[in-house]
Amino acid sequence: MAVKSSSFVSVLLPLAMLSLVLGILTGLVRLGWGISVSETAGQHGALMVGSFLGTVILLERAVVFKNRWTLLAPALNGLSLPAFVLGWPVAGLWLLIGGSIGMALLTYVFLIQYRYNYYYVLFGGSICLVIGNGLALKTGFFPFAVPWWIAFLLLTIVAERLELSRFLPVKPGQGLLLWGAIGVFLVGVLKPFHGSGQGLTGVGMMAVAVWLLRFDMAVKSLRKAGQPRYSGTMLLLGYGWLLLSGLLFALPLGFSFIYDAGLHTFFAGFVFSMIFAHAPIILPGILGRQGVFFHPILYVGSIGQLFGLLIRTLGDWQGDSVCRMAGGLIQGIAIGIFLICMVVIVVRFHKKPTT
Repeated sequence: MAVKSSSFVSVLLPLAMLSLVLGILTGLVRLGWGISVSETAGQHGALMVGSFLGTVILLERAVVFKNRWTLLAPALNGLSLPAFVLGWPVAGLWLLIGGSIGMALLTYVFLIQYRYNYYYVLFGGSICLVIGNGLALKTGFFPFAVPWWIAFLLLTIVAERLELSRFLPVKPGQGLLLWGAIGVFLVGVLKPFHGSGQGLTGVGMMAVAVWLLRFDMAVKSLRKAGQPRYSGTMLLLGYGWLLLSGLLFALPLGFSFIYDAGLHTFFAGFVFSMIFAHAPIILPGILGRQGVFFHPILYVGSIGQLFGLLIRTLGDWQGDSVCRMAGGLIQGIAIGIFLICMVVIVVRFHKKPTT
């Protein structure tokens, strides 16, 4: 939906994209690539989850209100980027906490107005983000925040899929299976994640993935051409990555980089597949335009990123640093291609004559 303060969106969205670019560069540094990004390499997780994903998700929700004040929350999130770049990580985390509290307030307004079950899930996800950001600030150790960040993204994505699929004939008993899966997942998050909680978290993730593969509308989308088929393909691939991520967390396989593989099959596999799937239909709403931003060229970047992740995951399994670095580089290039393609599609769409 359109907002009068489109100038705010035109600043905040590029800021989120810059956070993504810096997040990719810091990720490559952590894999061993010699890229100069100063102290920000240590902020990789906060940049990707908070400065990028948090800002985009907040923008998506804030523009619905058509009120400039609601854009304060994504603005706080977006301003964390310059704070991290300037070497002020504590300030950056405080800004992310402010943004996440704003997200919780916005989702609570949705909840008390509509009372749909998916808004309870969405609100729960926003609370998990507040907790995760708070733990990152309090401990200065991101692994303590990671399970809460995972919970934020998983619950947010599940809520959005439930919202988009609300007209599908899901029986009450089938819905209870999803609530049970989410319950197992959250019990795992509440327990010490790097102890007994990790296995339960993984089981819950696998159960959610199986439910989505069975009951989400993605399979039906494959029967259609164009954007629905593209989005359906990305969704199903993402659910597959979620299943693998849960499996890696649930089973003590014991190879050297299993934790890295579990994290990135979730964040780069599941979450980015959801970004690829939803970008053509969400971006118009954020920018206040009608229509769908889609061209088949989007397959190049999205499939390329998942191919790079596959190579990286194989490198994690084999303990092969060269394979891990190569996979990460392919991922970064593919995401860059996707972003460039989206910008071109948006610009061309804007130049089309209106009838």
